[in-house]
Amino acid sequence: MNSGKENAQVLVSVTVPVYNVAKYLPQCIESICNQTYEALEIILVDDGSTDESGSICDRYAQEDARITVIHKKNGGLVSARKAGLAIAHGEYVSCVDSDDWVELDMIQRLMDMESAANADMIAFAGYEECNGYRGTKENTVMEGLYQTKKQLEEIYARMLMNGNFFEPGISTYIWNKFFKRSLLEKYQMKVSDVISYGEDTACVYPCILAAGSVCVTNLHLYHYRVRQDSIVRNGLVSDESIRHLFQTLKENFESHIQRNVLHKQLEYYMWHTFLLKRYDRIKSDLLLYPFEKVKAGMKIVIYGAGMFGQVIEQYCRQREDVVVVGWFDKRYEEYAGQGLDVKSGENVTATDFDVMVIAILNTALAQKIKENYIRDGIAADKIDVVDRKILNQYKLPIGD
Repeated sequence: MNSGKENAQVLVSVTVPVYNVAKYLPQCIESICNQTYEALEIILVDDGSTDESGSICDRYAQEDARITVIHKKNGGLVSARKAGLAIAHGEYVSCVDSDDWVELDMIQRLMDMESAANADMIAFAGYEECNGYRGTKENTVMEGLYQTKKQLEEIYARMLMNGNFFEPGISTYIWNKFFKRSLLEKYQMKVSDVISYGEDTACVYPCILAAGSVCVTNLHLYHYRVRQDSIVRNGLVSDESIRHLFQTLKENFESHIQRNVLHKQLEYYMWHTFLLKRYDRIKSDLLLYPFEKVKAGMKIVIYGAGMFGQVIEQYCRQREDVVVVGWFDKRYEEYAGQGLDVKSGENVTATDFDVMVIAILNTALAQKIKENYIRDGIAADKIDVVDRKILNQYKLPIGD
């Protein structure tokens, strides 16, 4: 592939698993159909939707001959992705979630990059969209083409955790990856259908380890919609799902030359998973794991209203030996719009409390927030953050 003209003849498959997203689906489909790169095969997999999503898929298929619709019994996100990939013919594959949308030149820009690099996969960046707030989802390893043994080893050492807990070097998501179909097929089809959280991770990282070349860019080409009612954000994850996720990654890492580094990254990734999705399974002698400063009878404030902050707030609400006297976040307006009783972080200093827990799982960011509050006059010994040293003192609750 040498030029855009030749590129335009290369077929790209875009797979979209669909389940009960009628409100958002038209924006998603139209952003794909209106791509400046036209040589597309668009595969919409209706995974047993009970709303109008299936009929919306059919309507767009009547208007655009590039669209193929699969209607199947509900089997979950993994099974829907497999169904779409099983009929894909494109040399390359992009995976788009049905409640998101993409930049209109996303495929063209990825194909231009692919024309220059001929990489087995591309990791790019996106925007996080939530009630008018826009954040970014980026990779933290350096941008560039990784293709020599030494270059790829740099990725392996940082891909799942780039030094800080918990900050991936290459993001865990599948939606900001662009694959050669031959690579994606090999590993997506091996992911267990029972994995309901981390299903992207179970495919993305084995693909990276098997790829002969990986291109990393922080071009923002995708819009990831954050919804309180989404599958990812709601509900506990089953023990079976977590075991399958752990075993899938462990088996892929076991035979790799950097397995010791990869296994340590995996351990921290699983702690991240338990803290977010199975906090109830964690066993420790701490009143509020992993915050060692919190003792019975204390008045605490929580900073952070993301997924982990919500886990901590809900847990404290169920206990009688801890009193939450305030919940704060810089993005308080966004969370208040979701019905959460979150106030501006500027109000922390006017609150009477014993300990502030910073419920943010990116330790580098948490430390910056801690330092800001120390400058505002709060004593350092009244602020607690997630610390890897605490995590290392306890056993992962897998198989317990």
